[in-house]
Amino acid sequence: QPGDATRLWRTQMEAPASEPLVYVPAGDEKGEASLLYEEARVLSRADGAVTLETLESGEVRTLPAEQLLYANELPEEGVEDMTRLNYLHEPALLANLRHRFARDHVYTYTGKICIAVNPFNWQVSKPLYVESLLRTYRRQALGELPPHVYAIAEDAYQRIADDGGSNQSVLVSGESGAGKTESVKIMMQYLAVVSMSGSQNRVASQVMATNPLLEAFGNARTSRNNNSSRFGKMMRLHFEPSGAVAGAYIKTYLLEKSRAVAITDPERNYHIFYQLCAGATKQQRDALKLPPAGELRYLGQSASLSVPGIDDAADWRAVCAAFSTFQLTDAEQTSLRRVLAGILTLGNLAFDAKEMANADDGSCVSPASQASLKAAAAVLDISPLELETALTIKNVGKFPVVAVPQPPEKAAVARDALAKALYGSLFDWIFGRINEKMGAGAGAALGGGNKRTIGLLDIFGFEAFSRNSLEQLLINFANEKLMQYFNIYIFQMEEKECRDEGVACPQLQFADNSAVMVLLEAKPTGLMALIHDEVLVPNASDANLLTKMNEAHRGASMYRQMPRAQGEGFVVLHFAGEVAYAIDDFVAKSRGAV
Repeated sequence: QPGDATRLWRTQMEAPASEPLVYVPAGDEKGEASLLYEEARVLSRADGAVTLETLESGEVRTLPAEQLLYANELPEEGVEDMTRLNYLHEPALLANLRHRFARDHVYTYTGKICIAVNPFNWQVSKPLYVESLLRTYRRQALGELPPHVYAIAEDAYQRIADDGGSNQSVLVSGESGAGKTESVKIMMQYLAVVSMSGSQNRVASQVMATNPLLEAFGNARTSRNNNSSRFGKMMRLHFEPSGAVAGAYIKTYLLEKSRAVAITDPERNYHIFYQLCAGATKQQRDALKLPPAGELRYLGQSASLSVPGIDDAADWRAVCAAFSTFQLTDAEQTSLRRVLAGILTLGNLAFDAKEMANADDGSCVSPASQASLKAAAAVLDISPLELETALTIKNVGKFPVVAVPQPPEKAAVARDALAKALYGSLFDWIFGRINEKMGAGAGAALGGGNKRTIGLLDIFGFEAFSRNSLEQLLINFANEKLMQYFNIYIFQMEEKECRDEGVACPQLQFADNSAVMVLLEAKPTGLMALIHDEVLVPNASDANLLTKMNEAHRGASMYRQMPRAQGEGFVVLHFAGEVAYAIDDFVAKSRGAV
């Protein structure tokens, strides 16, 4: 019998003896095909054509026989591993996932890939993660128990524990809100529990204590997700030959520094700011001269100062407990609070024009903002005059240095650039300290030796909002890059499985995203190259950048101009769907210089 590798690519078959249901693309009111499917029954066949009747609408259609997509007869609980479906195509996979989801089965396999459908229902989720269930997956091979992300973590753990075992990586991918961060937390919990041994309990506990800090400093509410990761992270867990966890290292990349200074309703800034405002003691707030969250411009740009289901004060207490776990001193925690308060207070600075005798007009901090200037300067440990001068005067040249007064709008840009730089540096400092503590005692684990590692990659998911900017383009570029790697790796793995089973490997068909990758990263005319080059030229502007993009990619299959009715921008046809990007602020965001 052919193995699963051959079965995996059997997308269509000869017409069965008794006609099953089939799937056809659903049409909208204009009769145009969409991405949705509906079930239909076969009425008749003649001359290579098939006449169908859709079940829901009763519409009669005729299709070529070779285009039929047959429906599977699913058992009551659906099929746990979709490589075992008789018919494999998009609507068949979606139908099985929907069938299982309706029965509260969150996880489904496709070979060694675990697909998780976010239930957004804690009553469904909570029983899946009790410790008694966790331990049942220990020492069980993938597929022996019902699908679960625990099984993925166990498979990786077994592979590093085997004699001659190799390092493992788990890639967690999906669109924004799909549950990637939660999946990584669940796998970290599993690996921490099964690897705990004696003195190593400390390291395993520290691994789990990273979660409140990662989410506080790297997550925020977006229009799609109340706890969206706005950064990418690679968690590397290092293990002794015995299987005990020896240390850990987190590699992070904070993409959205701009979120620290600019948000729109109903989004929020990073969680940590609201946690500080809600959870700091009165004594701490007085020392920081911190007004309520609604009076801080960087937070008050959105009405979503609080979110149902999120307790910022309780989360602040969890963050402070994590600080203690990683042995941050009282002085360090005080400095951290001061930087956070300084960032928030900077946002309240406004600037007025100021006439200059021997130069173009400059600016100064407005009288209404003097209290905020003094408060920001105090917590940042500089004088108010030094801070005001740094924001309103630009030093140009080296020998000699020329002080150039800045108009109010450029002073505001400098204010935001300083706030973003402070937040980025604070983010890096915190996770640098975490890595120091988690690496203590790991010895050769951090440098190789006979230690093994499991890497958990959690990267921002594909995004397509009602309004998309540079951040979404960069996020989606990262996802395109991952999809390119995923295609190469997975299909090579399936070809190897065919060879190992001694069967002929069919021609593998898959969604190739090479055209959009050329659009994004080719030099010198790819979108990333054009953005980079525009930032470097004098008088760079968003309008000039868009003109260059349109000229370079007019007629390209993966690119088109945004309709004028939607504003100024461009559209990219990504593997996950088309996304329209507004060109506003592309240049300013790309500079990001202090």
